[in-house]
Amino acid sequence: LPMSGIGEILKAVGDFGPFQKWLVLLTLFPCLSVAFHQFCQLFMVPHVPHHCNTSWIRAVGPNLTEEEQLNLTLPRDADGAYEQCSMYSPVDWDLGSIVAYGLNATEKCSGGWVYPSAQPPSLLTEFDLVCDRKDLNDISQSVYMVGLFLGAMIFGPLSDRIGRRPVILISVFLQGLFGVGIAFVPHFYVYVAFRCVVGASVSGITMTILALASKTPCYRTRPKAVLTSHCCVAIGQMLLAGLSYGVRNWRLLEIAGSAPIFAFFFYI
Repeated sequence: LPMSGIGEILKAVGDFGPFQKWLVLLTLFPCLSVAFHQFCQLFMVPHVPHHCNTSWIRAVGPNLTEEEQLNLTLPRDADGAYEQCSMYSPVDWDLGSIVAYGLNATEKCSGGWVYPSAQPPSLLTEFDLVCDRKDLNDISQSVYMVGLFLGAMIFGPLSDRIGRRPVILISVFLQGLFGVGIAFVPHFYVYVAFRCVVGASVSGITMTILALASKTPCYRTRPKAVLTSHCCVAIGQMLLAGLSYGVRNWRLLEIAGSAPIFAFFFYI
């Protein structure tokens, strides 16, 4: 039917009646979840002080204090602080020789990193996204964007073929399943793969919900319905800030932001 014909039909049956109002209202809840997954990683990779793990010296100096260990094994930068991404190369000398002559040759962190500050686990500290590995954070965000692209390519034509409601159900289920699954991933590359699927589900939800919000009401109320959906995404961003402040553990934060979408799935 031409758009003018659809408009006449909507005018006859009720341009913004209870059905359309409930439909627009139901489209708001997934927008909160979309906002969470779009920006949650920004709160999972905070800046944390770190330095190379130099526990090798404990084999020859088990009674060294932490400060003495760091002074002997870590170079300092121009400001006098310990280098975060380099260390003195391990040697097979005894402790007396190390103290007397000092160490000169440096190398990149070979035994991992230490995070002295007592903070809840974050994506950065758990998967060591620092120094040579800090680019993995940007790569994972890029893979998430690839997921958005794949979701648009898959769920857009699929929603035209099988309908909006089945695609919303599929997308919501995938988002909840893989969103909660992210909280239990053992490796960073599994995390990246799950984020790609979540990105695809975000596209599926966004495209179908905006289509429902913009096509079902009459043209007079259509801008209000679309604007309300966009405002709900902004509200979701504000809720994410408060949620990330209260839930500092990144795995618990992922569960808190992903699990509630199952309530929407089972409701519809």
